[in-house]
Amino acid sequence: MTILGALIILFHPSEEQLARAVAMRSVCDRLLVVDNSPLPDARAAMMLGEAGVALLHHGNRNGIAGAFNCGLSALFDAGADAVALFDQDSEAPAAYFAVMRDRCQSMSGRAFLAGPRIFDENDQRFLPELATSGLTVERLPIHADAALQRCAFLISSGCVISREAFARLGRFDEALFIDHVDTEYCLRALLRNVPVYVVPSLVLLHRIGSRRRHKLGSLELTTMNHPSFRRYYSARNAMQLALQYGLRLPVAIVPNVLTLWQIVQIVLLEKDKLAKLHAIALGLFDGFFGRMGPLERMRPRLAAKVAKTATAANAANATNAPNTGRLGEMNTPVAGERAMPRTRHS
Repeated sequence: MTILGALIILFHPSEEQLARAVAMRSVCDRLLVVDNSPLPDARAAMMLGEAGVALLHHGNRNGIAGAFNCGLSALFDAGADAVALFDQDSEAPAAYFAVMRDRCQSMSGRAFLAGPRIFDENDQRFLPELATSGLTVERLPIHADAALQRCAFLISSGCVISREAFARLGRFDEALFIDHVDTEYCLRALLRNVPVYVVPSLVLLHRIGSRRRHKLGSLELTTMNHPSFRRYYSARNAMQLALQYGLRLPVAIVPNVLTLWQIVQIVLLEKDKLAKLHAIALGLFDGFFGRMGPLERMRPRLAAKVAKTATAANAANATNAPNTGRLGEMNTPVAGERAMPRTRHS
């Protein structure tokens, strides 16, 4: 029988997110939680330890990609045949592990990636499932009664990676750090003939960014409202994917079209326009010239501005709501922490 493990990545988790991680222990065959907070989270260690959940502290070394690699290696070494990835904001449906284990069993011994449909709770709609020939991309019509449907891309949360796929594709690209880490892995799968599937019967609830809908005349536009440092990573990594894969898979250029659309959204509708546009410009420059790695190393001035903004926001939150949090639960950067505001890994 297929041993299906689960890997949850934490970053300054809330009690609700920790409780969700604990609950997953009873429904999967192996559970590993990787705390990617810069410093160990004592509350997480206590709650997970009391529940008997294995915990590794990774300290945000090489971002979400580094955390994935750390956890996947540990679970496959422990005997898992396939591993499901989750971030702390995702809520797996009740039938997820039973259905996904059955799908994994049907493909036992094969390299594959498989994931559920994604319902964005912020935007109140499904993310589109896409198919590609490598040259063009099109929306995939979903057949609810199908066990599996071949697709081109999956987001990392909810995605199952088989042992054979990890062996063939290798580790996630840690130079990307965050943003488009899952896109790059799917492009790699396309090139190396590792099939990617969506499981239509499974729906994962997820929150992507801080989406807001706006009316602009007769048009309705959705903004992501990611902070400037996320704009940097997204633009940089999109450019890098185009350069790395574009000649072999022209569809790899598409994330750069999304960067252009983000610029339009920022100019028309978002706050902090200059900071976000400046971060995108720096990201495009660094991506073009292959300047990869964490923001602190590539753009220390931008990282310092982000840290200063985060500290000011945390201080304002503490002043405006002094009784809403318990001691030790403030999101205040501490000595040695790479001071970034809390973000989702998608």
